[in-house]
Amino acid sequence: SSGALVPDVYQQFTKQQGVFANPTSPASPAKLRLAFEAAPFGLLVEKAGGSTSDGVTGGSVLDVEITAVDQRTALCIGSSQEVDRFNSMICMIE
Repeated sequence: SSGALVPDVYQQFTKQQGVFANPTSPASPAKLRLAFEAAPFGLLVEKAGGSTSDGVTGGSVLDVEITAVDQRTALCIGSSQEVDRFNSMICMIE
């Protein structure tokens, strides 16, 4: 994992493994733009059989309503198993 969205998603497709997570906290606000980074890559990964998380509710990043051009979001993107693990640890979803 490189810690960068594009190389990590590329690795997920080519090696069929991996996860990209960019959680947020009060000290570390969201960095990824929903309309230009999170949602487009989320669509690719979900159509390929993976999953995404909005990092808050544990729902798909594709279900987050875009309300501003520069809207930022937390993101976890990858295999369904890894995203479920992220949701249980970060979003506290069982």
